[in-house]
Amino acid sequence: IDAYFTRIECPNHLPELVTNLSCHLDHSSQSNGTFSAEFTLAKDVKDIQGIYIFSIIRGSSITNYTAIELDYCKALSALQSHFLLKMIADELRRTANFPLQCPFKMKKLYYINKYTINTKAIPSYAPELSFKSDCHINLNKRKAIQLIIHGRVIRR
Repeated sequence: IDAYFTRIECPNHLPELVTNLSCHLDHSSQSNGTFSAEFTLAKDVKDIQGIYIFSIIRGSSITNYTAIELDYCKALSALQSHFLLKMIADELRRTANFPLQCPFKMKKLYYINKYTINTKAIPSYAPELSFKSDCHINLNKRKAIQLIIHGRVIRR
């Protein structure tokens, strides 16, 4: 099984609070590619909530595999039991400089550097499919950032 990213978007809905937001795919680093993102905050933020939606796309059919409301501050330090959230959290701990607890500090550059998909975590019986990871992040109860990542799972 191989998995890779095909597209990334990171719209900024609150540019007066979230500054220097950028995201990009980096296909040169590994066969399955990685993504990187970075941002700075104009003030300390300790209320970070949102919704995470992971959709599976097969042909014209879209299935929401998971749609969960998250307190991202609690999620930073929690041990995740949901297999998909655990896979994401483990890789974020490896590739990002996010704090283990809130607040996120103002004027500090936060980053995710070369986040990759751990293909060992994908069951061998998984079918070929496309996916969309859609992370909505609200800061201080205001819509702030969305991180939308598209990708594919294929059989080698």
